[in-house]
Amino acid sequence: MNDIVGIALTANDGGYFLVGKDGGVFAFGDAPFEGSLPGLGTHVNNIVGFAATTNDQGYWIVGSGGHVYAFGDAPFEGSLPGMGIKVNNIISMVPSSDGKGYLLIGADGGVFAFGDATFDGSLPGIGIHVINIVGAVSMATGLGQ
Repeated sequence: MNDIVGIALTANDGGYFLVGKDGGVFAFGDAPFEGSLPGLGTHVNNIVGFAATTNDQGYWIVGSGGHVYAFGDAPFEGSLPGMGIKVNNIISMVPSSDGKGYLLIGADGGVFAFGDATFDGSLPGIGIHVINIVGAVSMATGLGQ
C-alpha cells in the first residue's frame, strides 16, 4: 500500500475515490472503479493528483512530471511530456466544468491548460516567484461561489 495523495467525491456525494502515490485507485460507495496504473502494469511513485469526470464514469490521474493518465470516459487531452515540457513540480489537476479539459498546477503557480480548459494566467507569468503552492480547488465544485 502506498501513500494516499488524492480524493474525489462522486457527484451525488454517495461515494468517493482515493488514489495512491503509485496510481492505485480505490472506489467506495457508488464510485465506479475504472482501472488503475498498477492494474495496467505501469509502475510509478510520483502521482500527485486525481479528478473525477462530472458523471463519475471516469477519472484522470496526474504525476509530478505532468504525465496524465485517463480512465473510463475521461478524455485524454495531452500531457506536459507529450509537449516536450520537462517539469517535476506538478502538484494538482483541475478538470474544466464540462470535463473536456483540465488544468495542471505547479508548485510555482504555473498553470498548463489542456482540451477546453481556459488558461487565464499564472504566477510566474506575472512575475511572482513562489515554490510552495500545495493544492488547487475547482470552482465547479461550488466552493467559493
